[in-house]
Amino acid sequence: MERAEKQAEVEYLSGCFSKAPIAFCGDYRGLTVAQVTKLRKDLRKAGAHACVVKNTLGRISAQKALTPMAKSAAEVEKFVGMFKGPSMVVFSGEDPVAPAKVLADFVKTNDKLKVKGAYFEGAFVDAAGVLALSKMPGKKEVLSMLLRVISAPATQIVRLLSAPATQTVRVLDGHRQNIEKKG
Repeated sequence: MERAEKQAEVEYLSGCFSKAPIAFCGDYRGLTVAQVTKLRKDLRKAGAHACVVKNTLGRISAQKALTPMAKSAAEVEKFVGMFKGPSMVVFSGEDPVAPAKVLADFVKTNDKLKVKGAYFEGAFVDAAGVLALSKMPGKKEVLSMLLRVISAPATQIVRLLSAPATQTVRVLDGHRQNIEKKG
């Protein structure tokens, strides 16, 4: 790889690091091409994308993009320290939980993928933290729960307002049935 190509790769990765709300790092050693392709396809469905990176370029890009927005330099150093061995970086789109779920599900069936950790909102997250993140509800689930909470009072008001009318109709129907039996 020539110097210009390396600089372009660093710029691309730096842009990805700065735009993504969360970046995961994993060791894909031992996975077949078909397995990596399936993982990438599943990640795309979740609004994320994966890149296999050279460790030196990954370290330079991460330091360049993450240091200005880091809570501390030590957090960036922990993340940068993961770039050893074959490294795959997963950049999330909008939802930080969806790619974590995809990675956790993939690890269940393919134990060769090792999630090293992630960088989320200015802090390093270890592999256990990524697993915990994958168990949280995603953006869609949170929005549906919020919608349920917001619409519940309105639904209860409609039921409450319609209850007297429903009871009146039942009383009148019962009275009609009594008249028909007698008459």
